Amino acid sequence: MSRLSLGSSLMGLWLALCAAQVSAASFDCAKAVSFAEKAICAQGALGVLDEQLNAEYVRALQNAANPNQVREAQRQWLRLRDNCTTGQCLSASMSQRLSELTQPVSPPAKPVAVATSKPLEPSTAVSSQASAMPAQPSAVARPAAPVRSAADDHQAVLNLKIALFVMAVLLLICVWLHHRGSMTIYQDYTDALWTSLMPILGIGTYFVCSAWLEIPKGYSAIAAGVLASIMAVQVIVQTYRSNGLSLYFLLALFAKIALLTFYCLMMLLLFASNASNKRDARRKRGWAVAVTTAFVFLSGWMCRHRQFSSIDDYIAGRT
Repeated sequence: MSRLSLGSSLMGLWLALCAAQVSAASFDCAKAVSFAEKAICAQGALGVLDEQLNAEYVRALQNAANPNQVREAQRQWLRLRDNCTTGQCLSASMSQRLSELTQPVSPPAKPVAVATSKPLEPSTAVSSQASAMPAQPSAVARPAAPVRSAADDHQAVLNLKIALFVMAVLLLICVWLHHRGSMTIYQDYTDALWTSLMPILGIGTYFVCSAWLEIPKGYSAIAAGVLASIMAVQVIVQTYRSNGLSLYFLLALFAKIALLTFYCLMMLLLFASNASNKRDARRKRGWAVAVTTAFVFLSGWMCRHRQFSSIDDYIAGRT
């Protein structure tokens, strides 16, 4: 009977340790949304570090003279932490925050009294200087490679958000001018299709040449660049034919580039991260279909003439 109870106790202790390792985080992993929260729940070392960080944060709140200041610093750090996209950045950010919370407040340094002494003899002074001189290092230490901090990542993300916001505002202005008839973004469906296929055919040419035809990557990139450049020249010429040499010509070119940029960014965000399960994969495919449908609909709506023209007429500029 004692052996049975001892085995049951050991089994319960083992299950408790396993459960502690699974839930090693200061928050509910079922509600994890950001990359940082998912990484903390997935990696045991980060989970233990998060628990230590939470314990030190609670202790700092209890011992702080101004708890609101500690809470505000924690909120600012959480915003910086959520900008990390790698486990190395997340671990460095959490370790830095833990050292800040555990660092004791150092008392003000006391002034050091300078002791007066008698001047040394010349021979004694020379020997003292020789003994005090440090030995030359045998090898020059190499400078450590710079590590991007969470603040740098936050600033880069903020700059990208500002640039995308400015592009979106200018794109809306271009769409409004096109709707008024002041400028023409797309002449017809052929113009919109040609512009949209330009990056797709360029990327496809690169992969066909490098992967299927086994052409060196340098020559494959040149072939893709030449094809995309030829198509880009036709886009510029057609935009000039529709708007003339004016400010509207530049705005129409910007609208085409901005619309393609937003579409490519959305598709990149959808397929950059791996799906954790089949449900996430289906949701990503659904979003990709929805984004592509919206892109096609918006491109067709921005056409001046709702019809297709032949490739010969499009290249020759006959409308």
